[in-house]
Amino acid sequence: MLIAGILFFCFAIASAKENKDLIRANFYYSHFAYFEAIPYFEKIAGELNNPIVYSELADCYSVTNNLQKASAAYTKAVNLPGCSSAVVLRYAQLLMQLTQYDEAARWLRQYQKIVPNDKRAVNLIAGCNSAKELLTAFPKGVANLLPFNADGSEFAPTIWNGHLVFASDTSIDVKKKTDNWTGKSYYNIYSIACDNKGHCGNEFNKLTETKQLNNKYHDGPATFSANGKQMYFTRSRYSDHFLSHKSVSNKDSIVLLEVMIASDYDTTSKKFKTVEPFQYNSKEYAVAHPTVSPDGKLLVFSSTMPKGAGGSDLYICKKLGHTWMKPKSVGNIINTEGEEVFPYWADDSTLFFSSDGHEGLGGLDIYKCTWQEAHNTFTQPENIGAPINSSYDDISLALFSDGRSTYFSSNRPAAKGGDNIWFYKREKIFLQLNVFDSITRQYLANVGVDLNTSAINKDTTTNDAGKLFTRLYPETEYNLTISKTEYTSASLHFVAITDKEADTIYRDVYLYKRPPRKPDTMAAMPTDPPVVNANVMDTPGIQTFQLNEVYEIGRFYYDYNKADLKPEHKRFMDTMLVQLHRHPTMRIQIRAHTDCRGSVEFNADLSERRALAVVNYLVSHGIPRKRLEYVGLGFSQPTVKCPICEQCTEHQHYLNRVLDFKVLQL
Repeated sequence: MLIAGILFFCFAIASAKENKDLIRANFYYSHFAYFEAIPYFEKIAGELNNPIVYSELADCYSVTNNLQKASAAYTKAVNLPGCSSAVVLRYAQLLMQLTQYDEAARWLRQYQKIVPNDKRAVNLIAGCNSAKELLTAFPKGVANLLPFNADGSEFAPTIWNGHLVFASDTSIDVKKKTDNWTGKSYYNIYSIACDNKGHCGNEFNKLTETKQLNNKYHDGPATFSANGKQMYFTRSRYSDHFLSHKSVSNKDSIVLLEVMIASDYDTTSKKFKTVEPFQYNSKEYAVAHPTVSPDGKLLVFSSTMPKGAGGSDLYICKKLGHTWMKPKSVGNIINTEGEEVFPYWADDSTLFFSSDGHEGLGGLDIYKCTWQEAHNTFTQPENIGAPINSSYDDISLALFSDGRSTYFSSNRPAAKGGDNIWFYKREKIFLQLNVFDSITRQYLANVGVDLNTSAINKDTTTNDAGKLFTRLYPETEYNLTISKTEYTSASLHFVAITDKEADTIYRDVYLYKRPPRKPDTMAAMPTDPPVVNANVMDTPGIQTFQLNEVYEIGRFYYDYNKADLKPEHKRFMDTMLVQLHRHPTMRIQIRAHTDCRGSVEFNADLSERRALAVVNYLVSHGIPRKRLEYVGLGFSQPTVKCPICEQCTEHQHYLNRVLDFKVLQL
């Protein structure tokens, strides 16, 4: 979303009167029909090579969320003589959105030389310097895209009566008009059933369909009073034939916005009885994005009213009886020369809002501050950080009472285009890794551990006590390699996920010491034992099976902590296929066993993965999955019992690493 207040620049070009494409481009741009203006600007940009033409084309791309094309057009504009400082600033802000922070800082310093009193430059340069560290730091939780998002814009969520209410330009009404600004339908207010765990329905519907709500132009976003009886929402106001005759007379706002108050919601008819304009709306400037504190005493909104800090500022009203007092600026501790929008009261003193003028990651970031009633002011805003904030536009929290989870909206790249609604939950997950010698059962000190994810690779070691305690990225798939000189390496795979706000994943790993004669062997024994098929499954093999009987597939030798099928296992799998094809109605349960080495949990997990590998092999060769079940039995049903595990021979361990199956149906 492009910052409000883009002004139309009239420029003198000798051929302007003769260039119909330029005239059309200027007309649509000045009437905020950015989507309509793009093809005409594209036709003339290269021919005219003018910084204003390129910058206005970039503005159009930016508004319609084509940031790469916007960057290319801005690049041409700022490198031409006569480019304005405002364009330099917009270009730098776009570079921040694209995480090109070094280049953004360079252009911000250029802007700072031209406009030394704009404190945004100082804040944004500071943001460029801190953004890389903030984006790579451990996130405070995880943000997930909600599946109901469409390929339009869904944004500004709020929670009301067990539903998520939000604004969207995804039209479900074929008669809905199209906004020439974006080329999309006008915003309506929609709702969808959701819970406090981020589980929502698949389809959303208009909140209500009356002449007073969701009319032919923009309605939304919306917020509600604590009792749910009142709805405060934003509406766009257009004069008749606006796009045909003239642009908005007010130069400080892209469109004239106003706040509407819907009252006395009736649960039977599912309609509000009255919809009235907010008493401080104006025909001269925008009044938008209202939010009311839960106690109903404070209202904050965003406005472009004159004598503000610049762009859209936040204003606060206090309620006296049933009347809202005259709004006052929240002050320059919050308001900047940029945009302060989408305020949200989390409780009677905690306010969140979005801004592109404070130190941040790029675009609009969400900030938190506290209302100090005694001093009639707010505290210094605090950037709430990733993953809610990103380098793109992040707006509009809908926080749950536990403070752990929230809905929010962002236009960051995602599976769906435009603005999308996300669900965030705070999580802090740790790993407690214990590494042992498989024979002595003693901890192994200073063992190398490689932690790998799709995003990071980290090398570390266990401490002198043989333990590693480290923080993990939530909901991330980890692959660990554990290695030590003179020992076989081990691998560990898991996903860092939990239902708790703070949790620790515990894993025990046993390393096998290599025989002194063959220090380079990767096996737990000097040589692999011969693989025998104790049950002679080969064709012609067994002809008749019995219900509920258990049949041995073979004794398998695996690498330590590995579930992959080795080449020598293939013949067993192929004879299993022969038997399953020979008995097409037979259903079986694949059962995997381990030796005694390792914890109960470790062996249960390992054997389950080994059984699943067999199922996957059979399915990949044409056996329907419904005919197959699997279970990992660990060391619970050993072929050779070892009262003292350390005294078992390698051959006894080998005999216990067996695969078998149970007949469930014939």
